[in-house]
Amino acid sequence: MLYATDIKEIMSNLIEQLEKQELIQKLIDKGYAPLIDALLDNERDVYTKKGRLNKSGACRVLGWKPKELEQALEECRDILKNDLFFNDKEEEEDI
Repeated sequence: MLYATDIKEIMSNLIEQLEKQELIQKLIDKGYAPLIDALLDNERDVYTKKGRLNKSGACRVLGWKPKELEQALEECRDILKNDLFFNDKEEEEDI
């Protein structure tokens, strides 16, 4: 039997997933599909155990130089700046 709190949690999770998908689609529409695909398809290689971006791993997967990755991430931050709130530099690096 589902309780009201269960339904509320399910709806909250669904809304969160839809919001994430909208952000991802926004980046794909702006031409960042290769970056998004690499980050999503190679999670083991591009993220640490703590969930932080492993820039060296991402560069290897993408075949990019670190400066190229930094530039692409900064451009993604600019695209999403109105949709997300960044508290500090550390949180920005987690996208």
